[in-house]
Amino acid sequence: MMKKIRTAGAAAAALLAVYMLSGCADAIKDGTKALEEGRYEEAQELFQEAAGDADDKTAAEAYRGLGMAYYEQEEYTSALEAFQTALDKGGEQTVQIYNLMGICGMKTSDYGSALGYFQSGLAMAETSAGEDTDAGLIQEMRYNEIVCYEQTADWESAKQKISEYLADYPGDETAEKEAEFLETR
Repeated sequence: MMKKIRTAGAAAAALLAVYMLSGCADAIKDGTKALEEGRYEEAQELFQEAAGDADDKTAAEAYRGLGMAYYEQEEYTSALEAFQTALDKGGEQTVQIYNLMGICGMKTSDYGSALGYFQSGLAMAETSAGEDTDAGLIQEMRYNEIVCYEQTADWESAKQKISEYLADYPGDETAEKEAEFLETR
């Protein structure tokens, strides 16, 4: 049974991440505007220009924007590399960026890495309880965590997580079907 990747919150998370860009350079401001307007190739070019900045903070913001431009163009390997470079350059670690990285991992069938990204994001959400973390995003990440366990054939972890998930989100029909599937494993 092929599991559905939940990405409904990905677009909202990507937009939220866009607004977190501080716009230190004109290329970043222009790239952010192009991204918001759906001009992804133009945004990509502008963020690539800004990524060459010697200042790590500006470069990190540019790589985050570049990652989002690649993501929107469904170039998931490039998006993941750009997001990782943003973090490596000291960019802000957020639940949203870890979610996007996890989705990129799933889209490229690297479920082990995707699982790690989702778990990092979920751990961050737990430690920042009370802050402005979208409950729908957390639910999406928890579901995708289960899918990653399934895809890596870690059936016991998947069963445990689906049980916890359904306790917190009763009535989720998709998850209930996944629980039925997992009972056959």
